[in-house]
Amino acid sequence: MSDDDDVVTRLRAGAPGYPEYGPDAGLTLAAARRALRRGRARRTVGGGVAAAVAVLVGLTAGGAIQLPDAGTFAVPFGPGAGGLPDQGDPPIYPPERLRHDVESLQRQVLPATTDLALTSYLYEPGGWGRSTCRVFTWSQGAFRDRAADCANPSDPEPALDGASEAAFDRVSDAIERSGVDVYRIEKGGWGPGTSFHLRDNSWKWNWYYSYIPGSSQDAREVRTDTSLGVRLQVHVSGDWWFTVEPDD
Repeated sequence: MSDDDDVVTRLRAGAPGYPEYGPDAGLTLAAARRALRRGRARRTVGGGVAAAVAVLVGLTAGGAIQLPDAGTFAVPFGPGAGGLPDQGDPPIYPPERLRHDVESLQRQVLPATTDLALTSYLYEPGGWGRSTCRVFTWSQGAFRDRAADCANPSDPEPALDGASEAAFDRVSDAIERSGVDVYRIEKGGWGPGTSFHLRDNSWKWNWYYSYIPGSSQDAREVRTDTSLGVRLQVHVSGDWWFTVEPDD
């Protein structure tokens, strides 16, 4: 054990052997603090190297990685990224997760969509050379960011005005409070009711919750064979359903 490590160990043990007061107390405390900072620096550098190695390995292996003192790191494009379902055929969340999500959506997000008479919401953040793309249709009209990679010249929607910016932010804030990673909301565009689409990086599946007032609740799940694979609709509770379908 190095001298620095010995100092750190003593500090964590309550500093036995160090003076509590007297002419040497200040010098001893300053030296101890320097040693503690050096110890932390070594651990930080070591942890940074370990994290970099873990990410490099994860990019080839895929999935989530447990890092020391840093929790779980979801590797981009890995099967665990974004916390999306990865069990079952087709994959869906367990029942308790489904119920938690629809309760949050009903409490936080649905009131905003109802008050604003929202029919379309899309938020794709910019990055890697792409501009942020927002599409928003509500009681005061249809709006879209006019960046070249968000809108075609023939798209009729104007850029978001002040009122639409505020309404868009209201929905975005509600989604953040809900804790459900929704990036698109459509009313009537994906079947009956209002659909809340989960952000994902899957090339095989799409997942979304649907709020369908007055829908039949006799069936617990509905499986439909499509040309791309099985589409599964699961009744969660009340007027809420969860759908997983093949990505085209």
